[in-house]
Amino acid sequence: MEPLSFQKYISSLDPASLPRVVKICSGVYFQGSVYEMAGSECCLSTGDLLKIVAVQLQRVTCENVETGQSTELPLNFTGRFKLSPDKLPFTSLEEFAKTKPPGLQAMPCYFISAADLSIDGQIIPKGQSISLVSVTTHEGREYASCITSGPSGHHSFWLPFSFRGTFYPCSGQQHYTLSEALQAKELCGQHLKCSKLGTHTFLLCPEYEVQAIMHMRKDVVKIPSSLEVDVEDVTEESQHIHFIKPLMLSEVLKLQDIFPVQAEILDGPEYPPIFENDWIARLHKGQKIQIHNKVCAWRILASSRKGSRHFLLSSTYQGRFRRRPREFPTVYDLAMSLGSSKRLRVVVTRDCESNEENLPSLSIGDRLEVLHLVKANMQNQAQHQAADVLLCSRSCGDEDEDDEENEELLLPLYLDGGFVEEMGDSKKYTLPEIVEQFQLPCEVRMTAKDSSLAHDILGSYSMLRLEAQITETFLVTSLCEEPDASFEIPPQWVDMSLFFTEERVPVQTHLTDMSKIEVLTESFYYQLVKLLPGTAVAPPRPPKRRECKNKTGPQKTREERVPEKPKQPPPGSKPKSAPQEPLNLKPSKMQSNPIARSTPNEYDTQPCLQKPRTPKRFLKNDGANSSDSSEHDYEVIEKDVEKTIHKMETALHW
Repeated sequence: MEPLSFQKYISSLDPASLPRVVKICSGVYFQGSVYEMAGSECCLSTGDLLKIVAVQLQRVTCENVETGQSTELPLNFTGRFKLSPDKLPFTSLEEFAKTKPPGLQAMPCYFISAADLSIDGQIIPKGQSISLVSVTTHEGREYASCITSGPSGHHSFWLPFSFRGTFYPCSGQQHYTLSEALQAKELCGQHLKCSKLGTHTFLLCPEYEVQAIMHMRKDVVKIPSSLEVDVEDVTEESQHIHFIKPLMLSEVLKLQDIFPVQAEILDGPEYPPIFENDWIARLHKGQKIQIHNKVCAWRILASSRKGSRHFLLSSTYQGRFRRRPREFPTVYDLAMSLGSSKRLRVVVTRDCESNEENLPSLSIGDRLEVLHLVKANMQNQAQHQAADVLLCSRSCGDEDEDDEENEELLLPLYLDGGFVEEMGDSKKYTLPEIVEQFQLPCEVRMTAKDSSLAHDILGSYSMLRLEAQITETFLVTSLCEEPDASFEIPPQWVDMSLFFTEERVPVQTHLTDMSKIEVLTESFYYQLVKLLPGTAVAPPRPPKRRECKNKTGPQKTREERVPEKPKQPPPGSKPKSAPQEPLNLKPSKMQSNPIARSTPNEYDTQPCLQKPRTPKRFLKNDGANSSDSSEHDYEVIEKDVEKTIHKMETALHW
């Protein structure tokens, strides 16, 4: 068929024949013109195909042929229309046929002759209605099948399109409502009369909203029929064409009852990739994949001890682990572990001093049992405010003493120190058992690899930190060339565009999961950590107090804080204070031990709190007996250090 304007084609389109496929032809607009349709831009190029699926009438304009005035008619207009003969007649049936819809789809259509016609010995008088019912082609020539009814009865005959005469279209004196006039194809583009509108001749100009499907468009495109483009109907030639509807992988999650399905990737995942594996690099344009089903499962975010590698461990991972004692750098971290159902016992690994006078300090080797959070009054710039503190129980004796008494302590959450968990658990756990019985984060050591994996990368790391449990929805997918080797894609993190193919996917009875261990890239790991819920910031440390600054005086430099060797008193003179030799010797003795001393808190601005704790008896002025007493105390301190080392080795042994 010859190209028609989009308006003329839609006006003559029979809704019962939908869907129809049309091709954009070159015409008024250049190739690649961009149109705004329903609030979005759409590019129509020469040769593009549109699959028309629905047509909806929007409005009707009635144009006065004589004056050119236009009036919009309501869609429920009650007037009736009839065909008005044109002042200019048609000189041949071919000219009359050109005013009709493509292929004369509106047949039968009617016309009259201005002169008598003699056909096959029959005389058809002028003015008698002739009905054109069909068109056929014979030996390269087109013929019209016509029927007429007169006094002599019905008469059928064939007329060639080249038959010449003077013809006028007519409607057989029928009257039409507005809806019927728009649906009657023989009235399309014809001049009409309506007594309710006056004696003038009118032309109905309907405007439709056309809903169509285009290649590579997600949604149905809504196009006004007034768009000035030329189209050609190619429905019969386009039966084999499959209109591609692109989808994002995240949109596939919302679909129901479509799995298994085969798809082809249009655009691969965005770079840089989030996983360091083999299958994600194969998700590129043109790759065909099979999506078997969707599952909701949890993963464990894990890191190596030094934080150099990060992993996502599947819940189906079959390796086994043994727990390691957890380490807590602050009291706030101890408070965060209160969600665990089991009691938590820790050993202090660093000296910690509290800023508050009514709150205790801790020493290396103290054994604590974490109880719960309570409210306590804290002094802040000469004001008392209620704040959360951690209630703990400190053991006052050795662990082998049955009658030991425990001391309850209130520890502020900002207290900086070091704590390590006491545990004697040597049981081997799977990942589901760890998630069920313990609270994350926790540290584990691998004791058995996953035998179902050809290469278990976790076996290369002596210790792992299990940081958090993440629950997401995954699509179980495999490549078409390897349908049995599956991997689980998280569309929330790995999104890409694809379209479904019409090929059938056989149901796979056995799939080998290749994504039990996913190695994360450094950048994605930190993005994932930010998205984790419950990442609360530790409370700020209290401001330094003015009275503490006054007591301590100006802060000394590093050189000024170096202890000087005390001078020997002259013979026979009595010392005015206790000798300081034990205080100078204590650090030198401690340096030989493997235990590292705690460093001052870099956020603490109170130099008076950075001094190590010393026994009160060193500060007494006992005269000559102070020297013996100091030496005796020094020996006791050395034994206490050895005893503390033994306690920590016992707590850390597992």
